[in-house]
Amino acid sequence: MASVETHALRAPVRMRLPAASELARYFGAVSVLLVGAVHAQQYYEAYFRVVPTIGTLFLLSFVGAAIVGLTLLAPVRLLGPRLGDAILALSALGAIGIAVGTAVSLLISEYTPLFGFMESGYRLAVVLTLLFDGMTTIFLGFFLLVVGPRFLARR
Repeated sequence: MASVETHALRAPVRMRLPAASELARYFGAVSVLLVGAVHAQQYYEAYFRVVPTIGTLFLLSFVGAAIVGLTLLAPVRLLGPRLGDAILALSALGAIGIAVGTAVSLLISEYTPLFGFMESGYRLAVVLTLLFDGMTTIFLGFFLLVVGPRFLARR
């Protein structure tokens, strides 16, 4: 009798996990798009475009975040569950790479020059970037923990 009860308790959790991971996927996509939006704003309005190397990196961060964010929002599973999961997993890894790379670069530039540029203080753009970087990493990390084993099981 206990095994029947245990099985009955596990079934709803198993059914909710994919739904939670999809929600995390969408939240992660929005978070990485916000990372890109902050970089675009800083590039154009805070004139980071005139800072050598850093300006180019801000623009590339915006473009990369837009690509992976929009891919994570797209209905790519219509291409098939296996291919769709592969595309989503690669996009999630790319988004996490952008988020972690931005956060590490930002923290380095707070204490030492990075490509000749040094950040000073935690202004709103810096705080928002760190917040969205963390959210992207957490949401999409969870998404990968759920989708990864499912994808590998299909291979």
